[in-house]
Amino acid sequence: MRLFKTILLLMLVASLVPTVMVGLLSVSDTRELLVRDAQELTQERVKQLKLKVEGFLAEPTRAVMGMARVPHFFSLPLEQQQTYLRAVLNQSREVQAITLFGPDGKRLPGLQAFAVSDVPPTALAEHESRAVALLEGLAGLHYADVVWRPSGEAVVTFAFPVGEPVKGYIAADVTLVELQTMLAQERVGSTGFVYLADAKGHVLAGGGGLVAGQDVSHRPVVSHLLKGVARTPDTDILHVGNFAEGDEAVVAAYATLADPHWAIVSEQPVALAYKQVETMERRLLLTVLAATVVALALAAFFSRSVTRPLKGFIQGALQLAQGKFGLEVNVPQKNELGELARTFNYMSKQLLAYDHENRGLYESLEQGYLETIVALANSIDSKDSYTRGHSQRVGDVAVEIGREMALSERELKQLQFGGILHDIGKIGIVESILCKQSRLTDEEMTIMREHPAIGDTIIKPISFLQAMRACVRSHHERWDGTGYPDKLAGEDIPLLARIVACADTFDACTSTRPYQKAMPLEKAMEILENLSGKQLDPAVVIALRRVLEKRGVRVEGHRLPVKLAS
Repeated sequence: MRLFKTILLLMLVASLVPTVMVGLLSVSDTRELLVRDAQELTQERVKQLKLKVEGFLAEPTRAVMGMARVPHFFSLPLEQQQTYLRAVLNQSREVQAITLFGPDGKRLPGLQAFAVSDVPPTALAEHESRAVALLEGLAGLHYADVVWRPSGEAVVTFAFPVGEPVKGYIAADVTLVELQTMLAQERVGSTGFVYLADAKGHVLAGGGGLVAGQDVSHRPVVSHLLKGVARTPDTDILHVGNFAEGDEAVVAAYATLADPHWAIVSEQPVALAYKQVETMERRLLLTVLAATVVALALAAFFSRSVTRPLKGFIQGALQLAQGKFGLEVNVPQKNELGELARTFNYMSKQLLAYDHENRGLYESLEQGYLETIVALANSIDSKDSYTRGHSQRVGDVAVEIGREMALSERELKQLQFGGILHDIGKIGIVESILCKQSRLTDEEMTIMREHPAIGDTIIKPISFLQAMRACVRSHHERWDGTGYPDKLAGEDIPLLARIVACADTFDACTSTRPYQKAMPLEKAMEILENLSGKQLDPAVVIALRRVLEKRGVRVEGHRLPVKLAS
């Protein structure tokens, strides 16, 4: 009985202490992670809305500034200048009025146009007054403070000089009605909302019951925003955190625009933003409680099954610890020791069965990982019929190249996963750019080039994909150092990423795309050899050539001399 009590106490301590510690640590770590995720989601939301606001302003601004690119615009005949003014008003419905001024800041006769149905005569005089105020000391594009018409419509005036030396000035009014509508419909969870504020803390547009023109500078998040803008007035600021709003705390984030000096703000009650955190804490606490009860029951059960250790059991246990499952101990006595021996032998056989089962489960888990990764890649490829199956093919070709370069089985598996996942970052690219059937603009290309870094961020938290991060982040690096995102060169680029880059280029050449038909393998190989030493690793290109030759493809052309790394 004394031995039973001692073993029971020891087993309780050994099982309960780690269980409680792991539970407490899990609650702490997981809560921290979920809180950070909620804040990052809020931060990402305001970043996206900032891009929408900037895009909204960019379109009418570009339309008006297009007149400045017309050669000798201020020297053109009056009728032709008026034609340009009307064309801009027709092209951009957000532009409501345009006025041209001479280099002396005086309005040029006959060079004022406005949308008759949208701008009353009194508002036109106010537009001209705001424009004249902007011209003083104007050196580049500048926006005035937003004004509100009696209807509640927000209007912003901007002006800019033309020519060097200045030949004249152009000023225009832009309505923010569509921006007001868009932000009023934006929702953050069930009760959160977003709004746009100016540098004085007045609402320009948004939801949550806020009225256009309302002073919200007293709100904690806006107060924090105004202090930050005051310290660094010409710098874009992005901030997220918890703020106290009366008796209720909110999770809020804001992002500022350099010019105009506006900020997009998102607010959501803490209780709703972190609801998932509270649910997780309750579940973990219940799990710890259940584990404690189970540990108590198991400790009592196994304590009653143990008498005292014998040499045979010790040796058997040591062999089991070394992985020699299935062994048996021979205890012929027909008493408690004999019963314990039969139990030990049964346990040994079960461990052997579990070992076989676990090996099969490991292989199934590994296959599951692959299928999950393929599904993720297919979710990207399926957005564009021309790239369907691209990620899978890149993974397959990369493995063939790696096998030709005598990589280990582990590295080949990493190549397969990395090839399939290399474009996973495109899930963060807007579909209008991702599926565009014509050539991307410079701005769109800049956004598209963010996908390697986005992909790296996506898989960074996943431990078993760490070895594949290089394939995702660096598959657009170039051998000559002109690639992106890190401008790595030569062997500074990870080998797996160099192989995926070659496989990616090969599949792009041999697949039908909106801008090209699929090339014959011989032609594709010729293109890759031309890129060897510039974009692609010469050693990898040679390995791909050998792969094709083993397939029976006759590849003509010269081979580039290559010095392979030892």
